This record gives sequence, structure tokens and C-alpha cells, in this order.
Amino acid sequence: MKKFAVIGSPISHSLSPQIHSIFAEQNNLEISYEAIEVEEKDFLIKVENLFSEGYSGLNITLPLKEAAYNYSKNTSARASLSGSVNTLYIKEGSIFGDTTDGAGLLNDFDEKKIIVKDAKIVLIGAGGSAKAILPSLISAKPRSICLINRTYEKAEILEKKYQPAFPNISALEVDNELNGDADIVINSASAGILQEEFMLPKNIFGPKSKAYDLSYSKQETPFNLYAKTLGVNEIYDGLGMLVQQAALSFEIWNDLKPNTLKIEQNLRA
Repeated sequence: MKKFAVIGSPISHSLSPQIHSIFAEQNNLEISYEAIEVEEKDFLIKVENLFSEGYSGLNITLPLKEAAYNYSKNTSARASLSGSVNTLYIKEGSIFGDTTDGAGLLNDFDEKKIIVKDAKIVLIGAGGSAKAILPSLISAKPRSICLINRTYEKAEILEKKYQPAFPNISALEVDNELNGDADIVINSASAGILQEEFMLPKNIFGPKSKAYDLSYSKQETPFNLYAKTLGVNEIYDGLGMLVQQAALSFEIWNDLKPNTLKIEQNLRA
């Protein structure tokens, strides 16, 4: 029986074990999949131990995605570009790292009829989650991407990294003002999980804006509640993305493509 796990902190809320169990059942596979609490300081020794214990693959969540990238001996092109890894596995005796976050997000956008091409996007956050999805967002050819982060310098680093290939990316300080014409506002910041006070530019949302929080919970996330108070009608959390990125990880590990239809709906029931 193949063994898998998702590691990160906090991890108790994770639905990944349930999702991968559904995928395994669809494909008549017998696997185990656990959620294991791992703090950043313990990453290296814990991952080494898990692989030495015979685990076939690991999913990586906050705050370990950049550590997983640095740990990987080989990385996919999309992981190399993003500097982020959410999927680890052993291939030919070596540790491989991949990221399925960006592709999972775009697959969920397709499911929800959220069109990225020619869209004006605002992306909140400049950490591991933002880095993981940026290459995929850019590949979908939006009109522009505005990066907002509490520490402006981190957003500016991403702006400078991607501007040569995508000139319409810009960093903005949180105390500035937008003009309310964003098509999609994506929250990748940890405040979505930690329920901190939001510090965001004025007019970040407009009448046609869609709000999408990469985090998810049984209740509405603080970011989505904030968007709702400002009159945003189309609001999504990251559960659909979680299902889609999990499907891509499952396919990498098992060479089988799971069916994601109605899984998000069933998880919310």
C-alpha cells in the first residue's frame, strides 16, 4: 500500500486526506494519506524521516512551500519558475518537486467560468502562495496584474522578476488607492487563515469584481466576508482549487487522472 501525507502548520483543518481517499476509491487503489503537523524549523528532518519510512509522496502546504522547493533535487519547469513546491515524490532514487497550485487554480477558474484572459487582476500577498500561482496566471494572458503586500518590497521583488516577460505587472503600496475596475481580486495572504485585520487599498473592489480567497473554511473566510461588506456578489474560497491541485498531485504520483466532478459540492454538504 502506497503511503502519502500533507505536511504544514496549521494542518488540522486540511481536507486533503478526504479528497485523496475519494480519488483512490474511484481508481480502486489502496493508499493511506495523513495530515501531519510540521513546523518550518522541523521541515528537513521530518521530510527525510517520512521518505525513509517509505512514503511515496508528500503534499506541502503553508508555510513550507519554499522550503520544499529548496529541498528538491530536481524540479518541474513550473516549480522552477515559481520557486515554490507543493508536491514531493521520489523518482529514480532522487527527490522531485512540482507545484500544482497554479494549474489547479486555473482549472477551478474554468469550472467556475472565471475568465482570466484580458482580465484585470489584483493579487494580495507576495509569499509562497502568490509565487506558486503567478506563472500560471501570467500564462493565461490577463490584461494586467497588480500586486499588493503589507511589506511592499516583497511585492516589488515579484514585479521585477516577472516584468521582462509580462510588462503589465505592477506592485502597489497598501495605503494607495485603486480605481475599482478589477475583474478578479485574489487573496493569497495568510490573513485569510489567521483572521487578522485587512489592510488593503481603497477601491480594491468594483461593481464587476469577483473575490477569490486561496484559503478555505466551513464558514466564509474573513477576506470574503470583507468583500461581501463592500458589495461584491461573486465570492469564492479556495476549496475548488484544493480539489483541482490535489487531482494533479494524485495524477503525478499514481499516473491516473481522477474525476473531480461534484467533489467540491460534496465536501461542502
